[in-house]
Amino acid sequence: MLRGVVQAARRRQFSSTAMKFGKVQDFLGKAKLTKEFNCGEITVINDSNIFTWIVMDSQKGSANSLSNDYIESCKKAMSHVDSLVNGNQSKIVILTSNKDSFCVGADLPTVYPMVKGDEAKLDAILDDGAALVDHIKGLKVPVIAAINGMALGGGLELALACHHRVISDSESCKVGLPETLLGVIPGMGGTVRLQKLVGLQTATQMILQGSQIKPSKAKKAGLCEAVIPGVDRFPSENRFLNGVRSYAGKMVDRPLKPHKGRPVKAWPMDKIVNNTFVGHRLVKQMSLKTLNKMTKGKYLGQYRALQSVLYAAKNTEKKALKREREIFTECVFTPEAKNQMSIYFLDDASKKLYNTIGVKKQDIPDFDKVGVIGAGVMGSGIAHWFAAKKLGVYLRDIKDEFVQKGLEFVKGEFATQAKRKKMTKEVAAQRTALVTGGTGAEGLKECSIIVEAAVEVMDLKKKMIKDLEDQGILDGKRIFATNTSSLSINEMQAESKYPEAIVGMHFFNPVAKMPLVEIITGDKTSKETVAMIYKLTLKLGKKPIIVKDGPGFLVNRVLGVYMAEAGRMLKDNADPKKVDKIIVDFGMPMGPFRLLDEVGFDVASHVGPILENGLKSKRFAVDEEGGAVAKLEKNGYLGKKNKKGFYKYDAKGKETGFNDGIIASIGFSPDPSFSYDEVVDRCVLLMVNEACLIMEEGLVDGPSTVDLGMIFGTGFAPFRGGLCSYADHEGAASIVERMNKLKAKYGDAFEPSATLKKMAADGSKFFPERPFIKYEERIGFPAI
Repeated sequence: MLRGVVQAARRRQFSSTAMKFGKVQDFLGKAKLTKEFNCGEITVINDSNIFTWIVMDSQKGSANSLSNDYIESCKKAMSHVDSLVNGNQSKIVILTSNKDSFCVGADLPTVYPMVKGDEAKLDAILDDGAALVDHIKGLKVPVIAAINGMALGGGLELALACHHRVISDSESCKVGLPETLLGVIPGMGGTVRLQKLVGLQTATQMILQGSQIKPSKAKKAGLCEAVIPGVDRFPSENRFLNGVRSYAGKMVDRPLKPHKGRPVKAWPMDKIVNNTFVGHRLVKQMSLKTLNKMTKGKYLGQYRALQSVLYAAKNTEKKALKREREIFTECVFTPEAKNQMSIYFLDDASKKLYNTIGVKKQDIPDFDKVGVIGAGVMGSGIAHWFAAKKLGVYLRDIKDEFVQKGLEFVKGEFATQAKRKKMTKEVAAQRTALVTGGTGAEGLKECSIIVEAAVEVMDLKKKMIKDLEDQGILDGKRIFATNTSSLSINEMQAESKYPEAIVGMHFFNPVAKMPLVEIITGDKTSKETVAMIYKLTLKLGKKPIIVKDGPGFLVNRVLGVYMAEAGRMLKDNADPKKVDKIIVDFGMPMGPFRLLDEVGFDVASHVGPILENGLKSKRFAVDEEGGAVAKLEKNGYLGKKNKKGFYKYDAKGKETGFNDGIIASIGFSPDPSFSYDEVVDRCVLLMVNEACLIMEEGLVDGPSTVDLGMIFGTGFAPFRGGLCSYADHEGAASIVERMNKLKAKYGDAFEPSATLKKMAADGSKFFPERPFIKYEERIGFPAI
């Protein structure tokens, strides 16, 4: 839900000759710079007594945000702007940034801690924000927002308050209002002003989805007036700033005429959608249909944003801004907002683990080519993603036909992206060309990291390591990163001359969609190796967590008890369709039986015993020998992979509904007396308990890693904040009490962990430092 809100601005890449939209002062030089006013986070520059530049330049981080210091700097800056305008020393005002990004929105560390009773603090912040926006909007000379990089949330709302907007064509430059992904709504006029430029329907889609759009799309929608080249072709060209200044020069001494957005006359439907009751009702109905389907009514922010947008469509701006503020305030003090914001902070912290690993960021070598062994589904998916992030790839397999199939997959993925206008055909061709392949090992010598994605057989992986060492490929300098989902890193290291260079890099399928990567460390994995894989994971735009070697690692071990309990519920004659619906309504992306289809009955039957034997516990047995899953596998049911599972699938693998005949085919029938009110506890409390055991064994460093892994690796309900966050809301005492009842009824699999028992006794939480507003289950869909 939160990928790319602030971090995308930080990951921006530039060519060697590209100016990082460096100092506006450098561009202007002494000849044009008449006077400069340093206001802290902002500098005001008088350029030739014609242009006034308001330059955002945070002193505390790599991106500008609307912090208290920023607001105070704005007050000083606007005083200088007023003096210049009133003194006839300014004909045009340009708002831009000295950072790689424009402005990434509200200062979350200020808003996040607020709980009931802090309304006055929030009001003061909102007052300051509204005053700033009104001041910009009320200037009697044109104000141009020169969007040089990411403009998100409050950053875009600042730009919306300006009379004109121009934007850089840089690849990483995007604009959007992602507040709903944090459980709130835009609070500085976004739901009111955006629709006036792009129309009600487009504004609604952008805000509810929290989407970020590219410059060309922003211009086409009517959000911006011009797209200006943003990357320099030679050193010190200052192409974007020159373009902005030239564009602004055309407005000098002309009447103030704010940009009105997309021309209504070109889009007659806009008149109906934007200005009529019928149009508003249509947008409401379509939006609610999509929201109800996608969110199941669990994500309050989207519903409240729709409410604000629709109110603004039929009321004056003054009334609409007042209503937006009321709704924003309501959202800030909801458990959903606290939970979704907490995920942002977990995600942000995961990008800063260099000190924890013990290697300085600047000491980690760069790399531009990676080897991938295995051209199957996972291997080709990994190769495609490496190339998508501009890394060269050598794809190796034992047969040329396998290699060619993998290369065709990569080519097809990029061709599809080009067809869908996600990239140009030229870029698709460039990315495709980054991937070469063959059956020999010579190509691997050009790679500093080799990712192995072959069949999950330990003997095969050991032989591969030995052969690569004998060939001089693995020499203690190159890293061997296995994509295993369950096999022991320590066992592989035991067969290697260079165990310090062996590590797990567990991607999740499909690679392009699943954001998590588990970095698995063996007992002898060096910190330098971990740091390299960590750097690679971040370069790929993935979410890294570090897990010590152990059966199932983190995610698959927790999912192991989840799916095993599904097998036991089936043995108890539960209706799989009802069980899945209950779990989806809880907030999981899919129920345990749908997950069994996705994983494959054969894989589940294989992984279950590995966990069972490795941890010496029956709690991982999917079902006993002769149980339902075993019978289904024997009868040729493998799940989605052969389109025979608990659900039906079309030729493209898309699910088309429940397979009602599957249970009857093996002689099972649902029992009407089954206790469906226990389903959530039987599935979810077992996951909480398993996570506690994993932490007790020291395989992860704490609940933050657990929640990151479960959210980005399984899709665990973000509105609940993660697995351990859910436990905090339920309370350890309540969880232990419920597990003891389930233990008495269903057996020792529900024995509460020592961690839960201790927390129940002393009333402690996994996240005691977090602002806590207890989550209350919501029934049905929020009213609009």
